[in-house]
Amino acid sequence: MKYWIDTEFIEHPPTLDLISIGLVAEDGREFYAESSEVDWSKASRWTLQTVRPRLDGRGMAQEEIGYAVRRFTDGDEHPVFWGYFPAHDWVAFSWLFGGMAELPFHFPQLCLDVKQWAIQLGDPELPRQAGVRHHALADARWTRDAWAFLAGLDPPAGERRARGRKNPGQAGAESQE
Repeated sequence: MKYWIDTEFIEHPPTLDLISIGLVAEDGREFYAESSEVDWSKASRWTLQTVRPRLDGRGMAQEEIGYAVRRFTDGDEHPVFWGYFPAHDWVAFSWLFGGMAELPFHFPQLCLDVKQWAIQLGDPELPRQAGVRHHALADARWTRDAWAFLAGLDPPAGERRARGRKNPGQAGAESQE
């Protein structure tokens, strides 16, 4: 099953602090959670003015969010995650489980990128996002819509997925370098 993902986060090198996460499943289910562990003192003015006002304020510990994501994807042995410029999203997502090496065993080690797919197709203009932006669930819904637009242009590519691991015999290895 496909899952479209977005996160809001505070980028404060060398770390990312998860603010919220949104997932939209191919079957129409949706998941949204906010972290109760945000250190707002690290946030930029833009994040405080743009992201924070969109939150509902019902935060959860990041460990709880990780378990909730597991329940949301429970039974799916071959999930495929898609994001829009998802490099930072995927790091924040992976850290919900402790890191890349601790992702649930059936999760791929990467998130496919809608923007890279668009570039491969000549970088067509993607549908505009209606409504609120910079809210993890709203942005995950838009990512699904952008994916659907591209799938209309290139249906076989919409079915791609990550297969295998770099170190297949070392699923629990400390380093996946």
